[in-house]
Amino acid sequence: MNIRKLTTYALIASMAVSFLTGCKRDAEVTETSDTAPVPAVTTTAETTPETTEFKLYSADEYRNAGVNELNSVPILMYHRIYEMKNSETSYTGGNVDKDGYNRTSEAFEADLRSYYQQGYRMMRLTDYVDGNIDVPFGFSPLILTFDDGIRDAVLLGWNADGSPNFDPNCALGILEKIKKEYPDFNVTATFFVYDLLFENGEENDRKVMKWMVDNGYDIGNHTYSHVKLGDCDADEIEKQVGSMYKLLDDIIPGQYVNIIALPYGSPESISPDKPQYNKIFEGTYNGFSYTTKATLLCAWTRSYSPFVRDYNYTAIRRIRAYDNNGEDWDIQMNFEQLNNGKRYISDGDPNTIVFPASDNSSGDWLKNTYGHQVITY
Repeated sequence: MNIRKLTTYALIASMAVSFLTGCKRDAEVTETSDTAPVPAVTTTAETTPETTEFKLYSADEYRNAGVNELNSVPILMYHRIYEMKNSETSYTGGNVDKDGYNRTSEAFEADLRSYYQQGYRMMRLTDYVDGNIDVPFGFSPLILTFDDGIRDAVLLGWNADGSPNFDPNCALGILEKIKKEYPDFNVTATFFVYDLLFENGEENDRKVMKWMVDNGYDIGNHTYSHVKLGDCDADEIEKQVGSMYKLLDDIIPGQYVNIIALPYGSPESISPDKPQYNKIFEGTYNGFSYTTKATLLCAWTRSYSPFVRDYNYTAIRRIRAYDNNGEDWDIQMNFEQLNNGKRYISDGDPNTIVFPASDNSSGDWLKNTYGHQVITY
């Protein structure tokens, strides 16, 4: 079965497995395109230093695959994965707690398999922020994030080759299992840490974090004490953000991502012109200077393509981990909407942005090109 057929089937498939979702909103999310067409490229296209050659498809091939790189990207927000069956919880589906922040190992593994079967392929969050979406032709990007530390790295010991032996039912154990089964899934995730408790022991957790960044995972900042930054003054924000970056720089120097998952989604209420707001993105704490290139909300739904007008790197939306029978922005509801014409479908080249000309009909929906070649059909 070729990729375009697979994508077509994935687009019309209904969501069979319930997933985790986010901070609730009542209104339907609308992402109508209202922009003026960019001249279509049908025979040639520019290249960048990152690539000297790529395949240019015909308009019919783009159309048949549904390629649209102005559509939405799902960024999943998980917390703790527990070694449980869905039948062992007192809540809906794979929810381990009332609000669905934590998930059973059975549900999490089913989530990953369903994403793959629907034609999604994982990518790094930091690449998304940089506008570098490298997903095969006809497939859609998917991003996994975990908040609240590396508690999902449940260590049983160390193998003879020096690699960690993870509990097969923890998040990393399941991710590594799926990585072996689906080598083209590009399994990766970003783990946001705060106030490291070193549940496996400090020496072990330091080794685990080093292994994680050496094996396709990223680690980011969740503030030092998991506080609502909207309630903090400038000095406290600088301490919360800077001290966590300093700790990460001590453990994995130069290998962490300068991205913050905002605890509780705060500070949505702080105006960007306030001095404390700027301390999230730049500051110096105890002689350690830091910069932040993006922040993530708790949120409730899919994120915008990084190329469109409404994308905001200071308030990137995510889908929270919970099941609710397809209601109130649970994962099922989000993926049903994505698969009904809302999902980003890649042209296979990270250096081009391809979409139907009609989706930019009034000229202001496409905003950020990151220097990429624009192709319309």
